[in-house]
Amino acid sequence: MPGPRLHRNVVALAVFNALRGVTVGGFMTLFSMYMKRLGYSMNAIGGVISASSLALALILPLMGYVIDRYGPRLMVALMGLLAAVAPLVAAYSGSLAWLGLAYGIFQLSFMAGQPARMGFLAASVGVAGFGSAVGVTSSAFSAMRIVGPALAGLLASRYGFRLAFQALAASTLAGLAAFTTLSVPVKSPSKPRSVAESYRHLLRPPRGFSLVLGFASIDRFAWSLWFPLLSAHLYAAGYREDEVGYIVALAGVTQTLLLPITGRATDRAGSWAVLAASESLGLAAALLYAAPEPWQRAVAAAVLTGSSVASWIPAYNKLIAKITGGHGGAYAAANTARSLAGAPAPYVGGYLYDSLAPWAPFASSAILLAAAAAYALTALRGVEAGAPPTGQARARGPAGLPQPPEPRGLRGA
Repeated sequence: MPGPRLHRNVVALAVFNALRGVTVGGFMTLFSMYMKRLGYSMNAIGGVISASSLALALILPLMGYVIDRYGPRLMVALMGLLAAVAPLVAAYSGSLAWLGLAYGIFQLSFMAGQPARMGFLAASVGVAGFGSAVGVTSSAFSAMRIVGPALAGLLASRYGFRLAFQALAASTLAGLAAFTTLSVPVKSPSKPRSVAESYRHLLRPPRGFSLVLGFASIDRFAWSLWFPLLSAHLYAAGYREDEVGYIVALAGVTQTLLLPITGRATDRAGSWAVLAASESLGLAAALLYAAPEPWQRAVAAAVLTGSSVASWIPAYNKLIAKITGGHGGAYAAANTARSLAGAPAPYVGGYLYDSLAPWAPFASSAILLAAAAAYALTALRGVEAGAPPTGQARARGPAGLPQPPEPRGLRGA
């Protein structure tokens, strides 16, 4: 069991996650809606998001190296600082280039911060209760992420987008101050040899890990076809800024209430089963969002979205921790694969939206999410069955990534 010193880190991360959640929820709600207000098409909005995501994906392995080389605590703090910078860049800009930079900074803080936070948590509490620990700390994030969309939408509708973005930046800065005050350093579970090793092992991952990367890539492309465009979609459908904020906030409420439950379910039922449920719930949400009127459809879709995300968070993070030992490089490699796979999806979704019909990206996503659910029920079940017993780290390769599991584990025997 972790002692008081490590328990203090869980508290520090929970406080930081809570205040960061306001910024993340608010920024994701405002950004595409802000671009729509400025007169940009869905294709342009998707193009900005795609370009930013692609540039980010190319540097994520470098971020994984830095996390493992210098410790996850430092990177948690640095990525928190970037999370505060992103809304400030958006607040004072209206050009595509600067808006793309703002979204890129936000995505970097989110995608590079996630492996840092998970590595920090794994080093603090170990693998045995990791699913439950992720559920607790993520609940703090989700609880305040509820506030972000509602607050940002309300401020934008009454006082304008600039003041709303400024308020979001202030929230993360307060959380960053609390984290640096409360937390203490932890040791990374492994030290990478070089940056080049991080990139080589992304291109040639061990088989068990490659199956997880394949699943995560399908999921990311499917969600990215419509999720980054959701606020603009609801805005175009006739919902006001504050109404969009309330709908997105409802997803956060659902996510917050379910995270402790899905965390325990992950520890008991296995990551593969919870991930399959997550994909199925996301499929249903996409179909409802395709035609978000009357308002009851949007409300039901928001509940399903929150349920899907609540299922994904502990299951995905525990699966990676179980097969790799929970080091930051593994999470960064997974996020790199997800970013590369998802980078073109917002542009594709925007193109389908403008050229075919608003329902087109949602329907396409539903088909892919069905495939991802089947993938989880088959391939991921075999991967998890071949993972080492909870609490044991698998043998590492040169860069700290896991070695291939025994063949019998891959067959599910």
